[in-house]
This record gives sequence, structure tokens and C-alpha cells, in this order.
Amino acid sequence: MKMKLNKYIRSLFLGCVTLPIYTSCSLDEISYSRVTPDTFFTSEESTYAVLSRPFVHWKYYIDQGRETYRCWELTTDEMCCPQRGSDFYNGGDEQRLWYHQWTPEHKYIGKLYDLTLQGVAYALAAREDLAALDYSKIGMTEIQKTQQLAQMDGIIGYYYLMGLDLFGGLPIYTSSSDEIKARSSERELFNHVEKLLSSAKDNLPIKIELNQKQDGYMTKAAAAILLARLYFNAEKYLVDRNTPDKPADLQGVDYFKKSADLCQELIDGKYGPYGIEEEWNTIFGFDNNVSKEAVWSVPCQTTYLECDYWYRYMMPYNAHVYFNIEKHTAYNGYMLTPSLKPDGTPYDYKLGSTSSKFNDKDLRKKPYYYIGNKQYEGMFLMGELRNPDTGQACVGNKALAGKVINLVDYVALISSNPGVDPSTLESSMKTGDENSGFRLVKWPIPNQDDVDIRWDPDYAYIRFTEVYYMLAECKMRRGDKQEAADLINYVRTRNFPGRLDPDPVTADNLDMYRMLDEWMIEFLGESRRRTDLIRWDQFTEGEWWDHKPSKDKKLNRFPIPTAAITASSGLVVQTPGY
Repeated sequence: MKMKLNKYIRSLFLGCVTLPIYTSCSLDEISYSRVTPDTFFTSEESTYAVLSRPFVHWKYYIDQGRETYRCWELTTDEMCCPQRGSDFYNGGDEQRLWYHQWTPEHKYIGKLYDLTLQGVAYALAAREDLAALDYSKIGMTEIQKTQQLAQMDGIIGYYYLMGLDLFGGLPIYTSSSDEIKARSSERELFNHVEKLLSSAKDNLPIKIELNQKQDGYMTKAAAAILLARLYFNAEKYLVDRNTPDKPADLQGVDYFKKSADLCQELIDGKYGPYGIEEEWNTIFGFDNNVSKEAVWSVPCQTTYLECDYWYRYMMPYNAHVYFNIEKHTAYNGYMLTPSLKPDGTPYDYKLGSTSSKFNDKDLRKKPYYYIGNKQYEGMFLMGELRNPDTGQACVGNKALAGKVINLVDYVALISSNPGVDPSTLESSMKTGDENSGFRLVKWPIPNQDDVDIRWDPDYAYIRFTEVYYMLAECKMRRGDKQEAADLINYVRTRNFPGRLDPDPVTADNLDMYRMLDEWMIEFLGESRRRTDLIRWDQFTEGEWWDHKPSKDKKLNRFPIPTAAITASSGLVVQTPGY
């Protein structure tokens, strides 16, 4: 017996998940189990309650869904999560991601697949309810209806773009009452995403003011940038999963040019006024909801919608002491991929070695310090962790219990082997110590004096900086290296005292590895590294610390989870090779 889409989704999730809803007027939780469209839609606010549901799922998808973040980040050369004694072995799940040894039964990949299609289902159901509504009966206009439906087209396009990036072709649903469908080809899903995002771009509202407040919904610019992303990675998205070693059939289209054209239109202001902040940390700061660089952000606010996932999994156990703020659970997990061998000599890999890719004069490459009044400096925890103001030590909990944590840029069990020659110690995903690895502090933490703004920085999911970098790479690929360098340097200069960059990008030094380095240091920890490596054929061909290249291009896509194939009665087929 065939199942409808929503029943299929329920079979994957074993029931519906209730999440808080944010609207343009309220952050209260709303349950839809006791209402129907006829009784629910009584005001403009009620339309936003429905409209917001797929966007609340989006917040979970990119911030709180720890399985999703691990798939995006811990499969790459910029971040890792080594086993630390008895911590973070998790049945080997993190290590299988790192070594690219996943299978269709991997639980994180399964969750990622489920969350992607759940987002589509939420958005389709919301779109159908809104499309059936007579907006005039609640005092709204047809223009407002068109814009709200465009929000749904945009978010559906986003979820399917993520599915294309992660899995290749997926079942394409256009209604929540659709029968279960077979898996599409990559070209079919690409075309579907292109159609959805193009429609959204044409019908979404445009940003009016340069520092207009972000509310979590999409604008024309957000849809345009997602469309530019689609074209930017088209050569990899359109590779047929049955022949992953064969170049994609692009049907005579220059997709890098299409991406570049959109990027230039964005810079020219066609989709609203945006810009690059003069200071590197403004876009991540406590008032970044009005940043001119923010294009599409998850609204976050202390006690309401807290974006704290990165803190929980990145920070040492007692990091609250360093920050001088009330305790918040931290698991001492994720870290920058190490730059040094245990004896202190640098690795010579062209990829990874994350902290070494930051110039020593880079304003970001210093210990994080909250100055006060929403001001801060530095982007990392590194070295000895003592509170900069009080001097109080941040001590270890396990292998280094009672000892001051001194974060190092290598991985090895040195604390467990005192007196042993460090050069003889293993450095791998299996030998992490409590103090292994520098930690990223991209979204700032205040001290106790300002605890009420702790989780106020929004998660800036799309930053206008991306437009400059996409355009730069497109120009580089067609041979305009000096123009590409100028675009990157326009952003880079803000990272140095007096805007004097000691190592600017030039036409002579801009190659694949420099371009990948620039993507890494600008977007570190922002869930895009896997895609960038794939675009340059380095996800399966590149080598970095404790990771040998697989040379297996099927790994550019994750497998379809076995549970999803079973739930579809076999209509959804597995990627060849898995």
C-alpha cells in the first residue's frame, strides 16, 4: 500500500516533533493539533505562525542538529573531534566521518537525511494552508500573500539544495499529499531547485535600508545567493551518481558565469543594499541583527531562541571560568585540525593545519577576550586558559583534573606519558588529550556583568562576504586572477591593524590551495568546508592530518540511509557503490 508524503515522514521520525514557533509578533509556542485552517487564520499574526514553522526547523537544522553539523564539518580538513580518553568515541561514529568510512547505517547521516526531507514536508504543508487562504478576509493583500508563498518556495528550494549537495537526487515532492516517489536524478533535482529559487527571488520582498533588522525570513538577496550557490557548485551537483568519475553533462551552460552574473548584480545593489563590515567581528557580534553584512540569519536571543550548540561541543569542560560567566554545559569535543606534530614541528600538508593558515598579525588570531560593553577581540581559545581579568585558572576535569588547561595545536597523549619523547607519540583521531586543539569562538561570549545578552548574537547563515568570494573564484577560474585577488583583499584588509595586510592575495600566489585557504579562514566553522573541498576535487583527493585520500568520488555524496529505503518500500534506491 502506498503512503502519502506526510505519512512517510512520520514513519521516519516515529511521530511529529513539537518545536517553538517564532512569528513577527511572538515567540510563544503554538500547537496546531487542535486547530484547522478555517479556525486558525483570524489575523495577520496567525499567517506568520504557520509561515514560521519551516524556519524554526531551519534553526534546528543548522544550529541545534548536532548530527548535521558533524557531517558538514567533521568530514573536512578544518575541524575534527578526536577521541579524548573515554569521551567522543561514540561507537566510532566521529572517526568514521573523519576517515570517510561511513555506511548507509551511520546514525548522523540518517538524521541529516531525515531532517532535510522533514523541512520540505513542513514547508509544503504550510504553503498549501497559506495558498488556500483568502487573505482579504483577514485584512491582508494579494502582494502579502505572494510574498509569503515566495518564502515557502525559497525555504523548500533551500532544503532541496542541501539535499542535492549532500545526497544527490532525492524524491521531488510538490504536495504534502503526494504518493511516495522514486528518487530523482541529479539533473531533475537541480532543475527543481533552480525553479523554486528563481521564483522566490522574483517574488520575495527586497531589503530597503542598509542596516535593516533581520527577522529570520528570506529576502530577494537570500534567494539570489542560494541560486548563485547552486550554479557555483553545478559541475559537482550534476555529476550522475551512476558514473561519479565522469564529468557532468552541463548541456552547454557556463554555470560559473551564471553564478558570477548573480554575484555582480548583488554587489551592484539589484537585490537590496548590503555591504562588508569595516571590522571583522561586527557581523558576529551582539547586535549583528542589524549588520549590513547579514543577508539571512537565525534570530537568537537569550532565554528565547538560544544558539549554543557550538559552545557545548567546542569548549573545554570548565570554559565558563575563562569567560567569567555562569556555568553552561560544555563537552570538550570539536577543535581546529592541528598544525603541529607532538614535538612542535609543523605539518607540511597543503590542506588543514587550520590555525597556521591565519597570518600571525591577523586580528582574529589571538586569545578571545571580552572587553565589555559588547566589545571583544580574538577568535580562539589557545594556550593557557586563565581568565584575562581575574587570573582564575580554567582547570581540567579528567586526564588533567585540577591542572590548568593549556590548549595546544597538536594531538597526542603527552599528559599521560610524562618524560616520553613527544616525537615517538602517536598523533591521530584516537589519541586526543583533554588539552588537545585550539577552539573557535566565532560567536562571542560576554562576562557575568552582561550575562543577559549571552546568546544574543544571531547565527549569520548567509553573509554578504560570500558574494565577494564566489565572484572572486569565478573570476579566478576564467583567468582574471588580479580581479579575483582584489575582491578577496577587499575583505581581508579588515583583519589587520591599520588595514595593512602583510600577505595579500596576488595574481601570482592565487592558486587552488590559496583559494581554499581563503575560504577556510573567512568561513571557519560555518558549515561550508565540505562543499568547497568537493568543488575543487579535494574532498576525496586531498590529504591532511591523519586523513589519507580515498580517491573514491562516490564519497562526494552521502549514502541514502537504509531506513529511508525501507520506509519507501524500495522506491528510493541506494547510491551505487554503497
